[in-house]
Amino acid sequence: MVRRHHDIGTFENLLLKWLGMLFDMVVIGLATITMGYVVYMMFHLVTDTIHALHVEDVLHQIVLVIIFLEIFELLTMYVKEHHVSMRNVVELGVLAMVRKIIITPDYNQLGWQTLFGMAALIFVMGWIYVQERQRRTKHEEFLITHGIKKV
Repeated sequence: MVRRHHDIGTFENLLLKWLGMLFDMVVIGLATITMGYVVYMMFHLVTDTIHALHVEDVLHQIVLVIIFLEIFELLTMYVKEHHVSMRNVVELGVLAMVRKIIITPDYNQLGWQTLFGMAALIFVMGWIYVQERQRRTKHEEFLITHGIKKV
């Protein structure tokens, strides 16, 4: 029995199409769960703030909500474009590091190695962010100079 190469290609294309749709459905499900959790956190943030005001807890919750909103943005960007910008990922990483710095009551608990690692990580993420911005600017300049994009 001889199989045709064309039949295998069609089967592979169909399989990849279904797997792509399944992946999109998983990402949409994660985005829905993320937004539901954000609404849940916002409800508890408002109700807890009314009963007792603990500035550190409120600040921690606000930063956590912002992180989850960034995750939601990444997921929706992936569903729309099937691509995630490195700039957005770096922004999410910086937010997570800022959250860790904010909620740490005693920096002596972390140790100098952890603090040095966090500083190095923030430096690298900042460098990546600047490189991404410059790359985007150069690309926009190219498009404008070649008449592809208008000012």
